[in-house]
Amino acid sequence: MAGANSEAMLLPSKAISELPKVADWLQTSDADFQTVNSIDICRNADGLASTTADLLKQFAAEVKSAPSQNRVTAIRFDQPAVVPVEKGWNVDLIPVHIVGTVMVESQQLELGSYVHLKREARVSGEFFAILLLSQLS
Repeated sequence: MAGANSEAMLLPSKAISELPKVADWLQTSDADFQTVNSIDICRNADGLASTTADLLKQFAAEVKSAPSQNRVTAIRFDQPAVVPVEKGWNVDLIPVHIVGTVMVESQQLELGSYVHLKREARVSGEFFAILLLSQLS
């Protein structure tokens, strides 16, 4: 499970300004959420890529990592779940819309922050999140 390498960090300020646009889009039918293994996943990959482009550009400009490959997905959490992290990958979990309290393992995660996961982590709360998956070279 997640440990010392999963502390919450603040998003770059320019990335924070992009959160409302992403959150608004994820709450429309255009996002096309479908339930897969009890997890609601955004199925509109092209729309998601377009909607998150500015957010991820601002995020990447200040976050130091050199992945060989990136993928982005969005998940709607409304019950406790485990965020899987495949071997050789890292996941940056970025909440974009929160209702109530969000917990990642035993720490609270607030809007404007994110958590960098190197291994699976338990999450709880009601929220929409962008997951940036980065394959390590």
